[in-house]
Amino acid sequence: MVETARSLSGWSDLIRERFVPLDITPHGAPDLRGAVRYRHLGRLQVAAVRSAPQTFRRTRSQAAVADDDLLAIGVIADGTGCLEQDGRSCVVSGGEFALYDTSRPFSWSLDGTWDMRVYTWPRTSLPFLDEEIERLTARTVTRDSAIGALVTPMLHQLSDVDAPDLSPVGAARLSGEVAELAVIAASEHVPPGRAVHPDDDLFARIQEFVRDNLNDPLLGAESIARELFVSTRTLHRMFARRDLTLANWIKELRLDACRRALCSHRWEHVPIGQIAARHGFTNASFFSREFTARFGTSPRRYRQGAI
Repeated sequence: MVETARSLSGWSDLIRERFVPLDITPHGAPDLRGAVRYRHLGRLQVAAVRSAPQTFRRTRSQAAVADDDLLAIGVIADGTGCLEQDGRSCVVSGGEFALYDTSRPFSWSLDGTWDMRVYTWPRTSLPFLDEEIERLTARTVTRDSAIGALVTPMLHQLSDVDAPDLSPVGAARLSGEVAELAVIAASEHVPPGRAVHPDDDLFARIQEFVRDNLNDPLLGAESIARELFVSTRTLHRMFARRDLTLANWIKELRLDACRRALCSHRWEHVPIGQIAARHGFTNASFFSREFTARFGTSPRRYRQGAI
């Protein structure tokens, strides 16, 4: 679908409806025209955006009141873009891309006859920690880097006007995989640096322990605290500082592990109930309900479309 605007106010409205509210400043003529062509793959929106030189700015007040935060990839197919977020800036051009997060202020300054491909996911649909994404924003992923060389052509094909349609299950599966590949690509461009929090080392050990014990139905604050010699109060505070709850984070990891199992040939003969149980879900109805809410389709239909 293609939507167009013929004025600055119309362009601002179109950007708000398709993405999030932004302040837009033209670099030349006071009025703007632009077009957005978009499609959806599961919870991923793929959009091709074209307009005149301008700056998009997400203000602190806009980010503070939003309830529809997005993780986004910006690929500059033509022209040049400068992204600023989280105290960093990067220049993107020639098919390169960078990640940004609409839950915090950012700006894109776009020059030349630009064509920007924008890939967005609701933050709530992804398992990444906020602090993990914060380390990855505003870092240019080049086309000739090891993983960039793999991810960039895939992103281009997804935004192609002739891209094939996928089944709902296939689209949901691909949506998550694309996000993970983009995060991996961006992480390869992060130089070693100081920890965001002084307890990062302990938090990393907690993450490792949880991922290794997702099959334990009793996994929770008490067992984690006992294993790592911390109080449950300290544990909950660590997650609260990262805008997370321990129980929900564990549930999201388990759902993602089950999703991977359902589309793996290794598990194709294992009943769905057993897959759920092996990843810590003791209630089949609860698992089915939460899986459907997270991925937009039932576990059975997801498996049928994946294998």
